[in-house]
Amino acid sequence: MITKFDEYLCHQTVSTFDEVYTTDQQWYDRVWFSAHDNSGKILIDGGFGKYINRGVMDAYGGVSVEDTTQYTVRASRELWPDVDTIAVGPLSYEVIEPLKKVHICLEENDYGLSFDIEFEGRMNPWEEEPSNHRLPGIFAVRSCRYHQFGHVSGKVTVENRTYEIRKDTWWSQRDRSWGIRPIGVPRPGGLWSRADAGEPESGLQPWPQIPGMFFHYLFMQFKDYGLVFTFSEGMFGEPAGSRGALVYPLGDNRFPVPVTDVQHQFEFFPGSRRVKSIELVVSTADGAKRNISVKPLNVHYSRVGGYLDGYKGWVQGKWWGKYAIDGQKLDLTDSKVREDLQGAVDDTMCEFQCGDDVGYGLLEPFIIGELPKYGFKA
Repeated sequence: MITKFDEYLCHQTVSTFDEVYTTDQQWYDRVWFSAHDNSGKILIDGGFGKYINRGVMDAYGGVSVEDTTQYTVRASRELWPDVDTIAVGPLSYEVIEPLKKVHICLEENDYGLSFDIEFEGRMNPWEEEPSNHRLPGIFAVRSCRYHQFGHVSGKVTVENRTYEIRKDTWWSQRDRSWGIRPIGVPRPGGLWSRADAGEPESGLQPWPQIPGMFFHYLFMQFKDYGLVFTFSEGMFGEPAGSRGALVYPLGDNRFPVPVTDVQHQFEFFPGSRRVKSIELVVSTADGAKRNISVKPLNVHYSRVGGYLDGYKGWVQGKWWGKYAIDGQKLDLTDSKVREDLQGAVDDTMCEFQCGDDVGYGLLEPFIIGELPKYGFKA
């Protein structure tokens, strides 16, 4: 099938753009973004996924208000024949100027939430090292990704109240990733599996049993630079590596400076895995060490948008028929609601203090399973 992308001189396989190099059903192509006012009052989060070997495109858009209420709209459609448009129902994503401007929209709908946003890149994109994780006989993860910091402008409306989005007070981050990773209902035995995700495919070897996971993404945007990096520990607190980079504003031709080490001290809210604060020492390849205090202000639980094992049966890449849409309003002051949502892409908006520099961005913690160092049981 010929699509508009076939007009461009950018083919990489002997095929049209409606086909990828593998028939693996775990193939995905996604965009993710978040935007927030720097007071932490409003946090917008969303993403779009194309699963060409599943015949599905899905999307979600959500807003968390004052860390007390989360609203989410999510939709899914049959991919064909409209394979080259990033839109699902009221949700759309349009690249206006590659690596500089993107238009993201959630039109008015029945769920009391809408937004119209223009993302404008501030920092040079950072290309993450490819991820490769192999299980016997298959790649569980084989993907690549890039990240970018920016400003946003526009408006967001929540239950008939409209907030103006201004570049000077609203910052944003987005990423693009594609390749192979766990999509759809998890295999039996997955660490993050929820009973309400749906029935896994039968006749498959279960996932290896991993007792616990302590892995974190951090997106920090300051006035003159940005930091994006990951760090992780083994089950008993042994360092398991970090990677990332310091990036400079668009137009600055300096290369990204690799992150070489991350030391950390976490404080959690009593009786939960929710992060209360973090103290970091971040080392970079130029010899600099930055002491950074992390203060969470708001959170959007992206599990509701279908990440990992999803929520109430909604899992990314799952077939819902030609078209499906729903939405939810969640009370985050209810501790049982938070407990049910934690552990799968908790997009936590934070303030970062680094010397005299104050920055804003996101923490994505994966704190799952048994972690004796922190007193967490499976």
